[in-house]
Amino acid sequence: MPPKKQKKISTYNRLFKEFTKINSKLPEDRKLSIKERRKFVREELLPQYKDVPSYKLRVKQIKSSILKIYEKIPPKEICDLNYIDPSEFAYVEWFNLDETISQLVPDCIYVKVSAGDYGETNIFNTRNYEYGKNGVRAIVEEVRGIASEEPSGSFIFSGYQKLRPRKRNDGTPENYYLDFILIYIDKDNNEQPYEDTETTRFDLPKTREVKDKKKKISNVIEARIKQLKSKKDSRKRAKKSVGDTIKKISETNKKIKKKSSKTLELQKVKDFNRASTLLDKYLKDGKITKEEYDKNVEKLLKSMGYK
Repeated sequence: MPPKKQKKISTYNRLFKEFTKINSKLPEDRKLSIKERRKFVREELLPQYKDVPSYKLRVKQIKSSILKIYEKIPPKEICDLNYIDPSEFAYVEWFNLDETISQLVPDCIYVKVSAGDYGETNIFNTRNYEYGKNGVRAIVEEVRGIASEEPSGSFIFSGYQKLRPRKRNDGTPENYYLDFILIYIDKDNNEQPYEDTETTRFDLPKTREVKDKKKKISNVIEARIKQLKSKKDSRKRAKKSVGDTIKKISETNKKIKKKSSKTLELQKVKDFNRASTLLDKYLKDGKITKEEYDKNVEKLLKSMGYK
């Protein structure tokens, strides 16, 4: 029987594999996400080895090239939950959970989402967070269903620092995770958490250095919160602008039905073109989702009398 042919490994895969090996041995504040590693392989490593045959690639040389990349990257400063004030993530509206994890929580923190019977995720690192793949989307959709049935109360997620399984409370940053627990708040402001809210924090030394670092980290997170709020306000204005224009077209159409007018017809077309342009722009800028875009296109066509 002839021997099986060995599968040829591409230069890209070889480089990425060595990159991942080195990455996995580093502390959390030095690790890079899959997306970041792929970018460095494409833009920095592949150009160095594109003309080198696969059989001539040497692990030692590849490792040296990868370490040179790490030398240029400063450590991440916000990877220790013990330096973060828990109140920063104490009140997260259920529909804002994805944005909170992806944009407010540092991208080197361990996180879990716990919602009792409505689901829970594994503990994952935000470095490679994906809304759909990490199980967060499924839980948010479950909460969406029960939130509509509880008009007298509200649902939030609140972050609690906990100790990862088989880890010691010795201050090592990667020993802790942030557990976003679903909480129901009734009309009397009574809170009903869906999981245990007991926390574990390490007592940091009360030094000037620690105090300054806490303040610096707080300022960074507060700046992120302001930036996220600015994005939300921009999205609200975008939705209102499109909505107002579609409403204006509908009102113009009603007037035309009562009394034909060339001026109103021209105004209707002008508003239609404006709404179409805005929708395309807002979709491109990320101010509306594809689903919102499609719904508004349908409303726009309906307002024109095409549907």
